[in-house]
Amino acid sequence: MRFTIAAFAIAMLAPAARAQDITGDWTGKYICAQGVTALSLTIQKANAPGAVVATFAFGPLPENPDVPEGAYRMRGKYDPMSRRLELSGERWINQPSGYVMVGLDGAMNSTGQKIAGHVPGLFTCTDFEVWRPAQLVG
Repeated sequence: MRFTIAAFAIAMLAPAARAQDITGDWTGKYICAQGVTALSLTIQKANAPGAVVATFAFGPLPENPDVPEGAYRMRGKYDPMSRRLELSGERWINQPSGYVMVGLDGAMNSTGQKIAGHVPGLFTCTDFEVWRPAQLVG
């Protein structure tokens, strides 16, 4: 099999072209002991390569209206090549009584429009999924 210089250049650029930026606003839900809960996640790059910070805001959904609103800061890492995101709670902004911070461990899909995974650390938590807001329209 012969590679031309152009084919070699395309092969070398392909992985970088698949990398996705994770920063921005994401909206969705997660499941823990209180039931399905609204999740708003705002992700920003931090000052180290691969490091990210985020705000995790949660609250009620129509199918679970008794969930209180709360929010906390998170810190973690994102690998744009594997699209894997790992976040841990750092400090509360608004802590409802009886609530604890949870982490997120997931991956962005190939279109860059959804992050899904599991909520590690607590046996009462299971999954999360968030989408870029443009995907929620129409």
